[in-house]
Amino acid sequence: MSSHHIVRERQEPALLITDIYSIDIDLVGQILEWSPTIITDIDSYEAVTSQNYKVDVIFTNKLIDLPQEHVKSVFFETNYVEAALRYLVQEGYSAVNILGGGVDKTVLEQFAKKIDIVWLRDDKRTIFVQSGFQKWMPAGDELIIESTLNELELEGVALISENKYKTIKDGFFKIKFSNSKFCLLTEKI
Repeated sequence: MSSHHIVRERQEPALLITDIYSIDIDLVGQILEWSPTIITDIDSYEAVTSQNYKVDVIFTNKLIDLPQEHVKSVFFETNYVEAALRYLVQEGYSAVNILGGGVDKTVLEQFAKKIDIVWLRDDKRTIFVQSGFQKWMPAGDELIIESTLNELELEGVALISENKYKTIKDGFFKIKFSNSKFCLLTEKI
């Protein structure tokens, strides 16, 4: 049996870039190992290609000459991230990594049920989790759980300050709730 496997188109999360410099370049390299579809807007295109990354789709709000023939351009009117997420859902992607800050959380929330979203910026990784979520973490790791829920049930973590928690011991922590579809979980990367 071969250790190689075939990667089907759209099997790996797309990479939606708003700021290529928002996380450590080594982490970007790890994301790019699986050759995701790379999407950026016209304002970030030069910064992305200056890192020798091949852009697949450019979102633009003005007429442009395509910089390379393999690049697809998609027109958007108001919100680049919202337009790009709508595009990914329509194209059948099941997951996306969003790289960069300044993203409106309410836009992400609109799409959280349609596509798995991992939001990477600064030294943080944010995901939308559903009730019953659990993850193994070492003792003392800090995380932020943002929720509008009053009935949030947490195991394995202690409250430090508003929305900020620390894992009690090595092992799994759990999040449960009943009235909402998801909450935001942010951890350091």
